[in-house]
Amino acid sequence: MQLKKVEIIKYRNFENVTIDFEKNDFPNVFSIASKNGGGKSTLLQFIFIVLHCFLKNDKAKYLLNMLDANVFDKTIKTHSIANFIISDNKEVYYFNLLYDVDGKITDFMIDTNMTVDIVEKLSNSIYLTVPDAQPLHFLSEKDDKEEMRKLLPNFSTYEFPTEKSILNSFEHEKQEDFREMRVHGRYGSNYIDFQNELKNFIEGKEIGENQEGTKITFKLKGSDKALLSEDLSHGELRKLGIYIWLKSMVQKDAIILMDEVDIALHPSWQYELVDDLTQWSKGSQFLLATHSPQILSSTYYKNLIFLNKEENKTVVKQPNEMFSDNDINTIINLGMDSTHIPPKLAKLQFEYRKLIENNQKDSDIAKELESQILEWETSDSAFFQRIKMHLRFNK
Repeated sequence: MQLKKVEIIKYRNFENVTIDFEKNDFPNVFSIASKNGGGKSTLLQFIFIVLHCFLKNDKAKYLLNMLDANVFDKTIKTHSIANFIISDNKEVYYFNLLYDVDGKITDFMIDTNMTVDIVEKLSNSIYLTVPDAQPLHFLSEKDDKEEMRKLLPNFSTYEFPTEKSILNSFEHEKQEDFREMRVHGRYGSNYIDFQNELKNFIEGKEIGENQEGTKITFKLKGSDKALLSEDLSHGELRKLGIYIWLKSMVQKDAIILMDEVDIALHPSWQYELVDDLTQWSKGSQFLLATHSPQILSSTYYKNLIFLNKEENKTVVKQPNEMFSDNDINTIINLGMDSTHIPPKLAKLQFEYRKLIENNQKDSDIAKELESQILEWETSDSAFFQRIKMHLRFNK
């Protein structure tokens, strides 16, 4: 299943915003960026809870909890909250969330052209994973987190992989091979592929299972020296945890929402993550909330979503043309509305540049500013090269 479009009529700071998720020939990964408090986590939780908890069962209370944040005009009985366009096997469906207000918030309604089977498939096809300390808008003060985890099996927090979860992944791949044998008359290569991926997953280290299939082994590559799982770094365990979660817990062709997925990952891994995710869960659609310039710069420009606050409302901006340079400095400056250099240095450069432009290069103030800047960078830096060029052309 795939999200095609999300229109939020009213939820918290989102009001009359539309986000397009049109598929293209690039990896089906959409990256969402904003300043802290800009609404990234709110957006992911809203999409997940609406599409996972709309069936009239025990999960529905979390959708009601979330919608309690809205302030409704009680003179209007029915309110439109959000509209979704969703595709599945080339079929396109609409899914609209409505809310009834009768003196107080009472209930929600769904308007859709989906059959019962497709509705249930949608609820089971969306996943959300977040950092453990992330505030959850759909939990009330009286809700128990452990009960929530049981009722929302598609919600998770980033966990280090356990030996059991890795063994389960091996077993899952074996069962996939058996299933292919039953259907096509020949065994698949899922187990071998998974085994090879784990052997090469972490540079310099191998992960596998013993001959009995009862224990996970860690060792240095090219050596019989055994390692403990504690010998893996935080980042290595985090990356492995994401991989195992996608392999063992997430079904195929899912809609996967991941908040702050870049935590603890080396910048080179962040650059690789967009391609990695599409390989680890082929056919799935990913929505990533991130502050990582590396992830944003490796995301196709039409798949970037920037959230900005304007007059206490969240405004969605999606680029319709590529950046002149697709490096992290451009992403930081233009996409994330920030600076790629420390603020103190930026201030020194600004003041020095003003003096240069006013022909005061030899003033005592300019010399002092130049001396301070040279404590941060050399005279061969891009900044000083631009200053030299300015002086050359303005003799």
